[in-house]
Amino acid sequence: MTVIGLDVGYSNLKIAAGECGTAPQVMARPAGAAPLDRLGERIGTGLPQDAVIVDIDGQRWAAAVEPARLDGWQRSLHADYAATPAYRALVTAALVLADRPAIERLVTGLPVDQARDPRRREALRRALIGRHDTESGGVEVRDVRIVPQPVGAFIDLLWSDLEAETLVRLEEGTVLVLDAGYYSFDWAVVVAGELRRGASGPSLEAMPVLLERAAGLIAGQHGGRPQPLALEAALRRGREHLLVLGKRVPLQAALELAAREVDILALEALRQAMRREVTNVDRVLVTGGGGALYGRQAAELFPGAEVRLARDSVGANARGFFRYGQR
Repeated sequence: MTVIGLDVGYSNLKIAAGECGTAPQVMARPAGAAPLDRLGERIGTGLPQDAVIVDIDGQRWAAAVEPARLDGWQRSLHADYAATPAYRALVTAALVLADRPAIERLVTGLPVDQARDPRRREALRRALIGRHDTESGGVEVRDVRIVPQPVGAFIDLLWSDLEAETLVRLEEGTVLVLDAGYYSFDWAVVVAGELRRGASGPSLEAMPVLLERAAGLIAGQHGGRPQPLALEAALRRGREHLLVLGKRVPLQAALELAAREVDILALEALRQAMRREVTNVDRVLVTGGGGALYGRQAAELFPGAEVRLARDSVGANARGFFRYGQR
């Protein structure tokens, strides 16, 4: 049975595809998507290299590209993201990249508060199930399952760390999953393997605020007009510097300082929700593209809990969705 775990984020498109009982093929691409005429051409080729070209409502779109390469186009950063043409373009691009003619089961996630809404879940299920036409042929998606976003990282941890002590903590204790994405900062509380919906939720004070603050700090110290999109692209590519006025400016100090300021906002809603949860937190699992920047504050917020950054934190949800699809 072919399964795809699909995590369509605001910054990254993550795909885990394969057959039941095997390790999935995991891919991560930038989550830029726009009509093809908005994409700049690579000098010397005339072609939009690396873009996945898809058809959305009769119009050709470029998907899975750096958002900074899209000219005069604002990406969708709002609660109805899953209903936008850009989201559909990224889903179709993911099916092209997975390169399977038929998908028996596709599993994806929604932010915690949206995953509680039966209407949102059903609308997304209807959009994903069925035939998707691509330039390389049609792809049939036969079954769709939708789960709260941070649940993917929890399942990935279950599969990746099989030590007895770890399993005891996960199966009997309380695990707080922090999913630090580009747009939202989601958390989920899992007690003895069960999701506590009342203590799970989102905060919208996340990476856009952090990147804007870091860009301002760099401009104040080094001049120029560094753009948040450029910082985002540098983080995605694992670069430790940003080119500003012809000079390489280290990023880590500005990011850490911005994170200390923004974390207070992002974690305040979490603090309020956890006051209603009577159990102690045994483990904090931090995942998502901004996970490394939030780990320190999480450790201070829950003293005594083991704090772990998910392995390959960008792809953790997609891998967990893939494993969930085999149930």
